[in-house]
Amino acid sequence: MSQSLADVIGAPEMHEYADTLSSINLHYAREKQELGWHYDNSSFAITLMIQTPDDGGLFEYVQDVRDADSGEMNYAHSGAIIDGNVPVKTLAMDAGTLVLFRGRNSMHRVTPVKGARTRMLVVLAYNTRPGVSLSESARMTFFGRLQ
Repeated sequence: MSQSLADVIGAPEMHEYADTLSSINLHYAREKQELGWHYDNSSFAITLMIQTPDDGGLFEYVQDVRDADSGEMNYAHSGAIIDGNVPVKTLAMDAGTLVLFRGRNSMHRVTPVKGARTRMLVVLAYNTRPGVSLSESARMTFFGRLQ
């Protein structure tokens, strides 16, 4: 990984996932599909919006909710976000929008897509440590295969 990108995000170094599936993905969501509140496993991601939906499919987030590396998971604040009791930031992205995002400690989601046009987004995921893989269970859930 380029040292200049690591410098931009303030990390000593960046590494791709060690498994063959997790470093680059195309996420798509059709009408009524969404991606619920979650944290990323990776330290950092770059996303590129390929196609926006007719409506919906907004990226919502709350920054710095937890510190997973130190074990401070902040379950109460996470629950309050899920329950709708915390203000969220929204990022509406047009096709071609490039976003640098640290989702490991910032809770985020994509709202339900509305309309016939599919939302498509490329995700490039990186870690600050070498040798990180998604678990076999996670790879089966996300990709339906291990390799």
